[in-house]
Amino acid sequence: MRAMSIVWDRHVSNGIRELGYDIETKRLIVVLPGGVRRYYAPVPYEAYSALFHATFPEQLYQETIEGKFPRIEVAGYE
Repeated sequence: MRAMSIVWDRHVSNGIRELGYDIETKRLIVVLPGGVRRYYAPVPYEAYSALFHATFPEQLYQETIEGKFPRIEVAGYE
């Protein structure tokens, strides 16, 4: 099993608790309130970076990530 090379950002906003981005697999991890995790891949680094630096990350998430990139299931990371 390979170690993931994840960039991890905590306390992004009230609606997005954490963001993670696996540079090797281009996997975006979005942690919502209550610990709900959503995984998307492939997502370009630029989309992750824009989300992290956004003034209103929840709005940008809804407009550019949710429903736009494939949502995936990841075993062992529930």
